[in-house]
Amino acid sequence: MAINSGWKRAVSPNAAREVEPISKRVVTTAEIATPLSRRCATLVEPLETTPDAAKDACLPKVTKAVMAHDKNAAAAPVTAEDAHGASVVEESLAEDIPEHFRRLKGYIINLERRPDRLARCQDMLQKETPWLAFEQFKASDGNRNPIPETEVAMTWNTCCNAHFADYFEWVFDAPGTSFDKTPWKWACDTGKEDSDWTFTEEGNEPWTYVFDAVDTSERLGTATKTATGEAFRVRLRFAQRYVNPGLEQRMSDGERGCAHSHLRMWKLAAERAEPTLVLEDDIQFCFTRSDSSLGEADGHVFTRRLALAMQHAPSDLDVLYLGWSGWRDGHNRHPKDSEEERPDAHDYMRKAEYVWTTVAYVLTQAGAKKLLAAATPTISQPVDNFMAWEASQGRLNAYVVLDEGDTDYTWAGGIVDQFDFQGDSDITKSDGGHQGHDEKVFAVTCK
Repeated sequence: MAINSGWKRAVSPNAAREVEPISKRVVTTAEIATPLSRRCATLVEPLETTPDAAKDACLPKVTKAVMAHDKNAAAAPVTAEDAHGASVVEESLAEDIPEHFRRLKGYIINLERRPDRLARCQDMLQKETPWLAFEQFKASDGNRNPIPETEVAMTWNTCCNAHFADYFEWVFDAPGTSFDKTPWKWACDTGKEDSDWTFTEEGNEPWTYVFDAVDTSERLGTATKTATGEAFRVRLRFAQRYVNPGLEQRMSDGERGCAHSHLRMWKLAAERAEPTLVLEDDIQFCFTRSDSSLGEADGHVFTRRLALAMQHAPSDLDVLYLGWSGWRDGHNRHPKDSEEERPDAHDYMRKAEYVWTTVAYVLTQAGAKKLLAAATPTISQPVDNFMAWEASQGRLNAYVVLDEGDTDYTWAGGIVDQFDFQGDSDITKSDGGHQGHDEKVFAVTCK
């Protein structure tokens, strides 16, 4: 879910609660199957445009230092004169890329009717990662062609996703009245402009899902009706109905097509002995990093950080998320007695608890087989929820890649972002999402 001011970088938990700069990725496009939560239509800031100077910096930069396992290694760019084009750059990389990395192959999930997206993605990959072999993987078009119900369910229940998503709401606290305990407004919506109501929360710090979801202390506030000045006491609570019994939602055609595309991708990956790089066509390598003092991300950063993560990945890795938002070791939704102890890998990757987005991930053969087994008989949720739930239940050994500036208090991180396709999405979100789609349209009517 995008919190009140968009996807903010998380703050330190100390008394000062100083807010860090806005995250590098306020994802406004999300060709992911579902957003951070069920519905929040909070307006978010547009994806920061990479300035021309930064774009110039996003040219192929390839030396041995690119693949150096020393995270502090400096990488000098190869000039155009030295490189003589991408083919020479690829040749220079051949000896430097570790064997397991060199055999990595990328597949761009792309609708045939969107050659514009494919062209943008191909141009970026050829410029930023000339060493990477890739090809188009034609997506299932749920908006144009029927998706088999035997492979992707028509409906899904919120009961799983709600354990991790933002279903917090303010309810009236008015004992003895007919509206006592009835919902007033979603917590994520209280920061929006509202001509009918004003809201004041008690306490020193306003409640936010990212920082305070694990806090069970009581939260109270006052909702005042603008027209009459009448004030109502409200109380924060979790909307338990989304967990038990859960709300039944129809999956949108786009969501079903997206899920089917990934299902087919898993079948391909299950036949490959080497890891598979799954890319959606809104993948972006050039963006402002979590720590802006580190400069702009580009193919050089992507290559170096991915190599480090894969070098430190466990032998039983299933999924490695390259871009993510949500809960993982260091920032879990449901605190564990102990987190995984892997100090050698701590700077490069973390165990995923429940993260959203499927814009880019590395999938091993073992991971693909596990996902296919879980998808039997059908994929029963939007695909990123589906994968996240399997990880949260310990059935999928999933990790997130950290960029150098990502910390325990980073909400959305990694080494990729999503290109700004705001208003140009092929996937309507059945739980509303940050694009502002209406979840009520997809509600299954109870008979």
